[in-house]
Parts: sequence; structure tokens; C-alpha cells
Amino acid sequence: MACEDTHYDGLGPTVGAFLKEKVTNMINWITKEVGKENLPPDVAEFVAARTYVELTLFAEVLNANHSLIVHRDWAGIVRQMKLESVPDVFITALHTVRSHEHMHDKFWRYLEMFSRAV
Repeated sequence: MACEDTHYDGLGPTVGAFLKEKVTNMINWITKEVGKENLPPDVAEFVAARTYVELTLFAEVLNANHSLIVHRDWAGIVRQMKLESVPDVFITALHTVRSHEHMHDKFWRYLEMFSRAV
């Protein structure tokens, strides 16, 4: 599902718009897989309220720590997110996915995509 407020730079969606759409898709997927009751309240609304700049900074944190994604280092990515003051909602979503092994591959592919977007 595309974001209603997608902005274009003449060549396609901006990085921020792309990230907003894909982070929203990821949260919707996680919610569908684990149930809304197993995630922080209003997680979808939290993501919807994030600006393009905030999501781009999140992707930059992931990009700067790309080796953690390549090695699927759960503890390392959580540690780095905390050091970079990434909102707890994202960290809680990560912990939720970690406890559901069937979700791991798709989750790491999402992080890889976010990392490469910037």
C-alpha cells in the first residue's frame, strides 16, 4: 500500500517517501504475523507520524552498521539502535520478530533494503 503523501523529485519517490512506505509495510506485516496485541500500542500510528527525515536518519544508522545486518547480529543491531537513540517502538518490534524464527529472513531483507536506500 503506497503512502498517500508520497513526494516525487521528478525521477521517482524521494528516499524519505520510499522509506515511509516500506517501513509502514514492514510494521503492517509484523502486526499481521504476530498480532496487534503483541506490539506496542499504536505502533502503526507511531510510524505514520515519523517524518521523512526521521526515517532517513534511521536508514543511515542501519547503513553505517551494515555489517550487523549482513551477519544478522541481533544483539549488535539492538545495541547500536540504543546508542543512536532509535525509538523504543522499533527496538520492541525487532525483539518481537526475533522471537518468531519464521519471520527472520524477511525482516533482515527489510533492514537490508532500508540500509541500501541511503
